[in-house]
Amino acid sequence: MGESRNLPHPLPRTWSRPILAARLEPTSPPTTSVTTLLDASSRPTYAVDARRQVVYCNAALANWLGMEPERIVGRSVEYHSEPAATGSTKPGSAAALTDLCPPPQALAGTFTKGTVGCVGRSGRLVHRRAEFIPLAADQSAGGVLVLLAENDMSPQELATELTDEPAADELHRVIRRFRRNQAAEFAIETLLGTSAGIRKVRAQVAAAAASAANVLVCGQRGTGREHVARAIHYQAKDDAGKLVPIDCEVASEESIQRACESLRGPIGAKHRHTLLLLNLERLPQPLQAQIRAVPSSGSLQARLVVTLTVDTHSPEREASLPLVDQQLLAAISTITIDLPPLAERIADLPLLSQFFLEAENRTSAKQVGSLRADVLDQLALYRWPGGLDELRGVIAAAHTAATSHEITLADLPTVIHHAVMAAAMPQRKPEKIVLDELLESIERKVVTRALEQSGGNKSAAAELLGMTRPRLYRRLVQLGLVTEAKQAAEELP
Repeated sequence: MGESRNLPHPLPRTWSRPILAARLEPTSPPTTSVTTLLDASSRPTYAVDARRQVVYCNAALANWLGMEPERIVGRSVEYHSEPAATGSTKPGSAAALTDLCPPPQALAGTFTKGTVGCVGRSGRLVHRRAEFIPLAADQSAGGVLVLLAENDMSPQELATELTDEPAADELHRVIRRFRRNQAAEFAIETLLGTSAGIRKVRAQVAAAAASAANVLVCGQRGTGREHVARAIHYQAKDDAGKLVPIDCEVASEESIQRACESLRGPIGAKHRHTLLLLNLERLPQPLQAQIRAVPSSGSLQARLVVTLTVDTHSPEREASLPLVDQQLLAAISTITIDLPPLAERIADLPLLSQFFLEAENRTSAKQVGSLRADVLDQLALYRWPGGLDELRGVIAAAHTAATSHEITLADLPTVIHHAVMAAAMPQRKPEKIVLDELLESIERKVVTRALEQSGGNKSAAAELLGMTRPRLYRRLVQLGLVTEAKQAAEELP
C-alpha cells in the first residue's frame, strides 16, 4: 500500500464513456485524448465507480477476460472470495468479474498496489499486478482507475509473493486461489488453511471421498463436522447419489426406516448413496442397534457417514463415549477423521478471518478489506471455545462496527478484549490441600476452643465435645496439645 495520491478531477457517481473522457482529458484541446490513449494501451485498464460498477474498460482488458466490452461495462464487482456458480468459471464468464474489484482502501481514496485475477483462456485462474488509482478523496463520490501489468504473474511469482506477514491483498488472493483451484475438491471454508492439522484433514477427506467405506468425523463443537461430512459425499461428483441426513437428536424409528427405504435400489446401481448421521451420541441406544444393521440391509446401496461430538485430543476419549454402541462405533469407523479445534489452528486465523470478512462483504453494501495486524494478534490470544462458528460471529460483529476500510481493535466485541485481558493477568497457582492435615487443623481449633470455654477443665471440655474424658486426653496427646508425661501426672489421684 502506498501513500494517498488523488487525481485532481473527481468523477461523478454515475459515469459514462464520454464523461470519463471529459474528466480525464485536459481542458485545452489535445492532439490525442486520454481516453484514446487508454483505448490503445497494451495494458488492460478499467474504471470502477463508487457503487463498484465497471464504467470503462479498454480492448486489452476485454481481450484478457475473453469478453466483449459491452458485457463488462455496467457489471458490479464485490470484494469477496466466494466461488462462482457451477458452470460460470469458464473463460468469458461474467461471474468472474468479481475478481476485478479494487480493495476497499482504494475505494476509500488511497493509492494502492495489488493484484487482480480472472479465469484465463486456458481455463485456469491467472493474476496480474495492478495499480489502483483513486479518482476522488471522497469515498461516496469517487471511483478507481485500475492499470494492470502487460503480462500474467508466473507460478513462481505467485508462490513467493506471500510473506511471513502478508498484506491484506495477498490473503485475499490466497483465498481466491484456494476457492478456484480447490473448491471443486473440498468446497468448504472449514478446510481453508495451511496448518499441519488442516492439511492432514484435507488429505483424509480426499481419501474418504474416493472410497466407499463408512466414515466417522469427530471433533469438538464449532470444528465443522457436518460441513466435512457433506463434502465427503459430494466429492464423489458424478458417482454421488442421494445424501439423506438424519439429526440423531430428533430421530425416531419411523424416520430412520423412511430414510433407509429412500436409499434402496437395484444391486450394482451406479450411484453410491450416503446416510448421514449427525451427532450420533444423541441417538438412543435402541435406535443405534437399528442403524448397525443398515450396511448389510440387502438392496440398500448406501454407506454411513457419521459425525460425533468429542474432544479428539482428550486422553480419556474412549471414556467420553459411553452413549455410543461399541459395535456400531467399530462398524462406522473404517475411516476416522479427527478435526482439530480452532485453538490448535492459530496459524490459519489470518486466512479464516479474511475469508469470513469477505463473506460479510458479499451481503453488505459496506466493503471492508482487511484486519489490522494488531487485531490478528489479539484474535490469536483468544482460546475460541466456540470454534469456527464463534470466529464467524466475531468477524461479523467487527464488520458491522467498522467505520473504515479495515478492522481495528475498537471494532472487536468486548468479549474478546476481556478474555485477552484475563489471559494476560498472572495466574495464581492453586494451593495443594492435604485432607488429613486440614481435618487435624480444624480439630485442634475446636478442642482448643472447648478448653478455653471450660476454663481449662478437661472434664467440662470433654462434655462440651461430646466425648469421654480419657478419649479427650488421648486426642490432646495426638494433637500435640499436651505431652504424655503431663497427661499421666494429671491422671494421678
